[in-house]
Amino acid sequence: MRVAVLLSGSGTNFIAIYEEGKRLAASGGKHYATIGAVFTNVPGCKGVLIAAGLGIPVLGLSSKRFFSSLGRDPDDEAGRDYFDAAMIALIEDVCTPDIIVLAGYRRRLGGMFLRRYRNRVVNLYPGDITKDYLVRGVDASVQAIRAGEGSIKCTVYLERERERFGPALVQSEPISLAGYKEEDAEAVNELIRSKGEWRIFPYAVHNLIAGGRLGVDGDDNIYLDGKKLGKGGYQYRGESGQSAELSNKT
Repeated sequence: MRVAVLLSGSGTNFIAIYEEGKRLAASGGKHYATIGAVFTNVPGCKGVLIAAGLGIPVLGLSSKRFFSSLGRDPDDEAGRDYFDAAMIALIEDVCTPDIIVLAGYRRRLGGMFLRRYRNRVVNLYPGDITKDYLVRGVDASVQAIRAGEGSIKCTVYLERERERFGPALVQSEPISLAGYKEEDAEAVNELIRSKGEWRIFPYAVHNLIAGGRLGVDGDDNIYLDGKKLGKGGYQYRGESGQSAELSNKT
């Protein structure tokens, strides 16, 4: 299975996915994804520098310069389609992706892109997308603490047009919030990355999606091995051998 990764920053989730694929290949695993290209809207960001060093084709198109040259607002829907069309052309000139992974891609995708890759654009949120208290612009960890939650999960989900979150595919094990306050958000976010994101994102991409175990129907119900899952998707319990110790590499 061929993957195109979209990122805008340090690329820690991209690295986790890459390293798990490398581990599976070395161990003779039958089901794993190969990263065919890395695209960024922030040329020169750390993630693409790492990708280039690994020999992965890197594609860059500055969204800031693109919209400035068009004389359009970056959030203009027509302009968004222009940018996405250019991005699609760049990606598909290098590889034909089976799935698109958003690994810290800080730009909203337009309808054209999401329709072209329907059910194939995978994203991650550092919180539980099934909670009804979530709002934009506030850390998921802060919102969970404010809501009095004793733990937090992060979620891998499918992107959907006109919806903030599509259906959940996988959720991490609960990460304890005991003893943490709002001002501890960065420490909690680091826990979410190391105990959640860097474990479930590689697991979802390689073991479940590349392994052909996940399915989705017309009503956005998610199935694992033919069995319908609940609204939180598959509840991960540490099945992967992926190491989450990435702090010294990013």
